[in-house]
Amino acid sequence: MSCSHSSSCELYPLMAMEPALKLWKQHYCEGNFEKCARYVLSTEGKPVPLTLLPNGKQLAPRSKDEINAAALFNAIQKHRLPLIRSMYKTGVAKTEATISDGTTPLMAAATLGHVDIVEFLLEQNANPFRRNKAGQTALELAKAGGHAECVARLDAAMQAHSPEEYDSPAPREANAGDSAEDREGSSIVSFLRKLNPFKTATS
Repeated sequence: MSCSHSSSCELYPLMAMEPALKLWKQHYCEGNFEKCARYVLSTEGKPVPLTLLPNGKQLAPRSKDEINAAALFNAIQKHRLPLIRSMYKTGVAKTEATISDGTTPLMAAATLGHVDIVEFLLEQNANPFRRNKAGQTALELAKAGGHAECVARLDAAMQAHSPEEYDSPAPREANAGDSAEDREGSSIVSFLRKLNPFKTATS
């Protein structure tokens, strides 16, 4: 039996595609959900902090860049290309954004088989030669998922360009000086709450 609150849990969009989220879902959402700290507070009618984890701990403060990245990965997960285009146009999204396992937006789109998003990200100069912490490229992830169209598009990009042609700076790390930027990202946090990947997309 799964948790009845999964469809509205605000933690999901905040941690989109993070490996830790999969473990929490298995252990709590699809397992011992009665022991989830978020579930307990909710059933008691108490406010549930956005950053509260299932084990009762608090999610570490996130920088503005990390919040923006979460919004981007949510949009990729929900296959919302128009929204992704808007995020790049306004400067919210960056091709070098990553989650904890080193997955880039291009890798995420390739893993999910979203060829239209793969094409758009390549147009934004996303680097197909980058590797995640497991040493995999977007092409290898697309092959593993059996996404032939993504494989063809990524292979063509890698054949047409050399690694040196891509600008791929290392992802910016959070630091203590980010507090002011974190406050600026409050509107994006509200936006993330609306991007729950378990809800049906309407756009």
